[in-house]
Amino acid sequence: MSEQYIKVKKNDDPNTKHLEEKPLVEVTRSTEPDTGEDVYLVQSNSKHQFASHISPLYGTKEYYWTGVLQKDTQIKFVHNNGKQIPIHEFSNCGYTLIGKAQNYFTSKKALSAKGESCDDQEYIYINQHSQLIYTGESEEHTLFLRIYDNLEGIENDRWVVISIE
Repeated sequence: MSEQYIKVKKNDDPNTKHLEEKPLVEVTRSTEPDTGEDVYLVQSNSKHQFASHISPLYGTKEYYWTGVLQKDTQIKFVHNNGKQIPIHEFSNCGYTLIGKAQNYFTSKKALSAKGESCDDQEYIYINQHSQLIYTGESEEHTLFLRIYDNLEGIENDRWVVISIE
């Protein structure tokens, strides 16, 4: 899969007053048709845009990205403006790891609960200090995400369901 790269470099001009220091950020965009999705995977100093389709299994919008995940690195899902998905400021927010995803991810500073043996899921309730870590080997995977809001229909990115191939 060939990808396009956009690199943003830190401004090193001594006359520029910096608000905060930012590392080199590398943004990759899928070469598949742009679905206009504002969902990105952030890992180390790279940011990758997800595409979407309607899940044939769940009948709802599902985001997907194929690329290399690096062992023992923190994974974040964000909007282009940096807002994290799921939100970390409120209670009853988090992740569900489905199937093999339970073997590839672990959480830190979060409450994890295994589902019943028949449902093959792990539920991770997060707070503002929680982290999601990719613990598998450094290799190419396809990640699938489904993002859910609260019951009132307010778009708040409350819960993310993760599958991996």
